[in-house]
Amino acid sequence: MSNAGTPLALRARYFISPEQKARIDSDSYFALGAAHTWNITIGEALTRSFPQMMGTVFQSVQEASSPDDLGDADVLIIPEIQFFDVHAGGFVSELKLTVRSKGGQDTVQMSDLFEGASQKSKGASAWLGGAAAGQEALRQSAEFAFEDVMPKVATRLREVFIKAQQAKANVL
Repeated sequence: MSNAGTPLALRARYFISPEQKARIDSDSYFALGAAHTWNITIGEALTRSFPQMMGTVFQSVQEASSPDDLGDADVLIIPEIQFFDVHAGGFVSELKLTVRSKGGQDTVQMSDLFEGASQKSKGASAWLGGAAAGQEALRQSAEFAFEDVMPKVATRLREVFIKAQQAKANVL
């Protein structure tokens, strides 16, 4: 995962709900055989890639125990997959990020559509290898798609927090 710049001098926590961690999207894909339902473990992919991305944006990152557990951090971020779809070129995810910061009652909500490609995956084996190979290829594709998406999320978070820091500096 590429680093989008120097981490901001902020301590962050994140909370991924048990429902989001366990999220599996199921669908029938014509090229894989429409008679079979395929499961994509997008919750696992989010759980692996989101903390890594946070480490590229913030100085320190810890997992929170609840959606209210800001602890001694400056910010708490709660990611939620609003929408996920497979298309010919990869995956499309809409992530809602609820951002809570220390010392304020305001909650910043960001909901952006992020597209992720999964070119690194062994997609061809999904079409040729039957159910087991197809399931594994979809799992890998989801992970690679989130690896592609998370630098875009990092850039968006960086923009929001740099803008907030600049606004505070202009007030002083």
